[in-house]
Amino acid sequence: MSMLKKITCGLALSLLLFPMSLQAAKAPRATRDHKPVVSMGDRPGAITMRDQKQSTATKDSDKKSKKKNDNNLQASQGNKPVIKENAHGGTGQSVAPKRNLNAIYILPKGYKDITIKGKAQATKKQAAQLIAANNKNLTIGCSIGEIVDLYWEEAEREGIRPDMALSQALLETGFFNFGGSVEPWQHNYCGLGTIGGGVQGAAFRTPQEGVRAHIQHLLAYTSHDLPKTKLIDPRYDKAHNLRLQKGLITKWSGLNWTWAMGGEYAEKIINTHQLMLRCEDKEPAGMWEDHKKQQKELEKLFEKKMKERKAAEDKYRKSGTKNQKKTVEKATVQKNNMTKDTAKKEPVKKEVAKKEAVKKEPVKQAVKKQK
Repeated sequence: MSMLKKITCGLALSLLLFPMSLQAAKAPRATRDHKPVVSMGDRPGAITMRDQKQSTATKDSDKKSKKKNDNNLQASQGNKPVIKENAHGGTGQSVAPKRNLNAIYILPKGYKDITIKGKAQATKKQAAQLIAANNKNLTIGCSIGEIVDLYWEEAEREGIRPDMALSQALLETGFFNFGGSVEPWQHNYCGLGTIGGGVQGAAFRTPQEGVRAHIQHLLAYTSHDLPKTKLIDPRYDKAHNLRLQKGLITKWSGLNWTWAMGGEYAEKIINTHQLMLRCEDKEPAGMWEDHKKQQKELEKLFEKKMKERKAAEDKYRKSGTKNQKKTVEKATVQKNNMTKDTAKKEPVKKEVAKKEAVKKEPVKQAVKKQK
C-alpha cells in the first residue's frame, strides 16, 4: 500500500512538473514570433535588433515620401525654376520643370505638325458659335457672320487655313473684346506692329483690310509667293525677308518665339481651334446683325486717329531735324576751333624746331671732322 502511494505521488509530481517545462520550452519560440530573444538591454528606450531594422526601413520610407512631396510641390509651382545647390553651398543653374501642356490645353495627337496652309476643318457655323459664346456684341463694324466670311474668303484665296487663322485672331483680340493697347477702330486682328508699352501698332480702315493684312502676314512667314491681292500689310517685306534668310515657317508650332515671344503661343491657337471644333454646327442667334452704322462711326474715328498720328510723327521728325542741325552745328564749331588752335600752334612748333636744329649743328660738324 505504501509502495502504491509512493508511485501515485511520483506520477502526480511528474504531471505537475511536465506542463511547466513544456511552457518554458515554448516561450522562446513564441517570443521569436513577436520579438527577438536577443536585445540591446532592458533600459528605457532600448531597441531590439528587429526593431532597429524596422526603424531604419521606416526612416528610408520617410525620406522617399519627403522627396516625393518636394517634387510634387515643385511641379505644382508651375514655371518657377528649381535652384540646385552646388558642392560649395552656392546656387547653381536654375532648371525649370517641364510643363504638361496636355493638362493645360486641348491638343490633338501630332498637333505640332499642323500646317499653316491647307483646308478648313471647322465649319463657318462652328466658328460663329464660338465667337457668339464669348462675345455677342461685336464692336468691329461687322457682324459675326461677316467676319467669319471675310476670314474664309481672304484665307482660302491665299491657301491659308481659314479656321486656324480666325482662331489666331480670336486669341490675339480676346474674341474681339480687345482690352489691350489695340482698339476696335484699328481692325488689327493679329497684333501687327504691337510691341507692348502702349504701342498700338498698325491700323486699317475696314474689317476686310484688317483680315487681309493678317492673311498677308501669315503668307510672309510661310511662302515664297507674293500675295494675290494688293499689299497692305505694312510689315510684310520685313517679315518676308527675315524668313527667307532664316527659313520659312510652314507649321503653326513654328510661330512660338517668332510671331510672338512665347513658348506656348501655337498651343493657345490650337486650343482655341479645338474649342471651335466642339461647337454645334448651326447658326447662332444674331449672327447677321446689321453693323453698318457702327462701321461708319469707326471709319470717322479712324480718320481722326490717323490725323493725330501723322501730326505726332511730323512733330517728332521736326524735333529730330532740329536736334540733328544742332549736333551738326556743334560739330562744325568744334572743328573750326581745332583748326584755329592748330594755326596758332604751328609758328611755335617751327620756332622750337629751328632752335633744336641750331643746337645740334656743332655736334654734326664735330662728327664730320672725326670722319
